[in-house]
Amino acid sequence: MPTALSLSALSFVAVLAALPAHGARADERAPLRVLAAASLADAVADAARDWNGARVEASFGASSALARQVRDGAPGDVFLSASRAWMDFLRDAGALAGEPVVVARNRLVCIAPRGRGEALAGAGVTGPRALAGALDDDARIAIADEGVPAGEYARAALASSGADEALRGRLVGQRDVRAVLYAVEAGEVDAGFVYATDARVADVDVVFAFDPATHPPIEYLAAALRGARAPAEARRFLDHLRSAAVRARLAAAGFALP
Repeated sequence: MPTALSLSALSFVAVLAALPAHGARADERAPLRVLAAASLADAVADAARDWNGARVEASFGASSALARQVRDGAPGDVFLSASRAWMDFLRDAGALAGEPVVVARNRLVCIAPRGRGEALAGAGVTGPRALAGALDDDARIAIADEGVPAGEYARAALASSGADEALRGRLVGQRDVRAVLYAVEAGEVDAGFVYATDARVADVDVVFAFDPATHPPIEYLAAALRGARAPAEARRFLDHLRSAAVRARLAAAGFALP
């Protein structure tokens, strides 16, 4: 069975170091280490600005890669996953300190470089089967790698719609969903599959939204990690993620609220 190709584009793994915290002696406390799905980069940065606690150091990447790192002993206090499966993976590994909570939901969309997406939409592309018919055989479509939540949601949607065989040979693997976004925005590929909130922060066209019934629900779950050096602070950050202020920011960014 053909497999997706791999681009050499860099994945989105960044650190928000020493975001200012409010409150007395905040700078003297050990930072709160947050490991989060790449698609939550902007949302976590916003939540950190409202946070009245230790400064936040956040690392972003594919939920699958981060979960494996935690399982293998990487330090962290809070984990935010774009997939329940990878949160269950850490529960089974004994790495969670308490039950995870759902903090947001999302939708899956197909995007294209600016201008190209308008042409596809104008040609009547409203779903993956129409996309397969509209693109040339040598077209390239960016998709997150197997195991990465965004990629798994997209593969499920393609299979459910009957477009997986037609598109498989054109898929180009990417390390995480933000790498897909950057490849499309840079015009390195003809289309890509990302979350709706990712499309809002890039100069791309949204061609269509996938029917949510064609893939598992896209949920973001947060949990404190067993290795947290300040467990009470980690639990307090989970409460903060469900506060009115953070929920308002999430809604403004296009996330659906639980």
